[in-house]
Amino acid sequence: MWYPGHIAKAKKSIKENLRAVNAVIELVDSRAPYSSRAYEYQELFKNKKRIIVFNKYDICDIKKTDLWIQKFKEKGYCVLATNLKSINIKNFLMKNVFTVIPETYGEKSAMVVGVPNVGKSTLINSLKGSRSAAVGNMPGITRGVQWVSVNERFRLLDTPGILFPEIYKKELSYKLALLGSLKVEETEAEEILEYFFEFIIKEYPHIIPQEHMKEEYPFGFFLSEYAKKRNFVKKGGEADIQRVCKSWLKEINDGKFIKATYDNVDEYDDLMI
Repeated sequence: MWYPGHIAKAKKSIKENLRAVNAVIELVDSRAPYSSRAYEYQELFKNKKRIIVFNKYDICDIKKTDLWIQKFKEKGYCVLATNLKSINIKNFLMKNVFTVIPETYGEKSAMVVGVPNVGKSTLINSLKGSRSAAVGNMPGITRGVQWVSVNERFRLLDTPGILFPEIYKKELSYKLALLGSLKVEETEAEEILEYFFEFIIKEYPHIIPQEHMKEEYPFGFFLSEYAKKRNFVKKGGEADIQRVCKSWLKEINDGKFIKATYDNVDEYDDLMI
């Protein structure tokens, strides 16, 4: 669940602490480069060097995502694509990020921002777990953020993961749920997965067996078949839809069901990024 009051407080903290950094590193999910952003990007960060990290690049539809990468580059951003869980993050930061950030008094610093589950924790915790110790709260820094050292010349300011203060489109909430960025209530899971099923039929029709599409209700038939394969059945042989939805949604969150990209760049061509 997201709470507008907490989000407003977090955004205020981000705005207040921007003066302490030379750049902003924004993490996005490569599967939804537009939907996985929740900041007033143009206004909030307009005076800072911008680095956009497309994380989870290994589980996206590379052809579709690369169109987004090109679009961001055309807007003047420094864009990097990777999977933070499979690289040496400190080396990645020093080679690709440190070199493009402005310097102040012999030091470089950047604020790390992103919605939940795009990889912020992976990045920050990798530094905390190494010899680069967390610096902790410093004077003038609002509570809820923290400094972490990459080395003696490069520091990162971690910030809370936030969402939009208001989910203004149902489709957006579905995408955030499929990314694992938004908590899914049990009562909502089946509706979200039906949206996903229809999306797959439209964008990646080869994924769904053709015999499923001959059924009167293909989505329901797919859930039943999924339940049978994983033995998610109740007494009497009835499919345990609750377990099916939970399991399938996790597969989707983790990119194990399909390598897909949910945002099509041509649908957002008129939007400012």
